[in-house]
Parts: sequence; C-alpha cells; structure tokens
Amino acid sequence: MRAGKLVVIETDILIASIDPEDPHHNEASTIIKESQGLLLSPYTLIELDLLIKSGNIKVKDYHTFWYKLQEVLSYYKIKVLTPNPLHHVEADKMRKQYNLTYFDSLHAATAIVEKKPLISYDRKAYSKIESLNYIHPTQYLKQKE
Repeated sequence: MRAGKLVVIETDILIASIDPEDPHHNEASTIIKESQGLLLSPYTLIELDLLIKSGNIKVKDYHTFWYKLQEVLSYYKIKVLTPNPLHHVEADKMRKQYNLTYFDSLHAATAIVEKKPLISYDRKAYSKIESLNYIHPTQYLKQKE
C-alpha cells in the first residue's frame, strides 16, 4: 500500500510502534506495517540501548527485547543504515547551528547525508533545518493514501 521512496525513521517512531500506551501508537504502527522502504537511523539502536539502561524504557528481558526487535525489523524489511563518519560531521554542524540534541542531530544528519526524508514526531527539532527533508508522520500517511 505504501510503497515508494525510501525514508528514514528514528527512535520516536520505533518506540511509539512498540508501546501500545504511546499516544502515537496506532499511527506509528501503521507506518511500520504498511510502508515499504523504511530505513532506520543506525543511532536509534544506541539511543534505545541508553534509554533501556537508564531505566527510561522498561523491558522485561533485555536479550529478548533485542531479539524481538531484530525479528520485527526483518519481518517488515526495515533496513538499519550503516553508521558513516560523515553523519558525525553533519551532526556536529547541526548541533552548533540548530542547538539539537546529540541523537536528534545524528538522526537528521543521517537523513541529510543519505539524501532521504526523515519521518519523526519531533517537529520542533527538525522543521527548522533547511537542508533536511522532514515529514511529520501524519503528513506522511496522508501523502501515501
């Protein structure tokens, strides 16, 4: 249904799709289930791990969580992008220019360097970046109907 150009998703889409109590759960789940050509920012895995280790995200079994995540990524053919040194160069520029958080700068830089749109709920962080093709998830779903 939602085939087409490749787009980058980041941590907030993944978390919302996993957590049934997240207010964006249904929308994020639809993006994951019905889109083809999703690319996951490689820094999402590190951010997720830090969120789990810090206790901000609770998982029953750490190893099982990661095995299940791999199954989901494989099942829905979501490709994890390869980290690239140029992501860090671009991220550093964006942290200085736009005062982005470390991970937001890396997710945005990934999309810019890879020349792909970025889908995220973080409109405040991403909409101000001129060189980024940012798409809010609601807008993305409407475009694909």
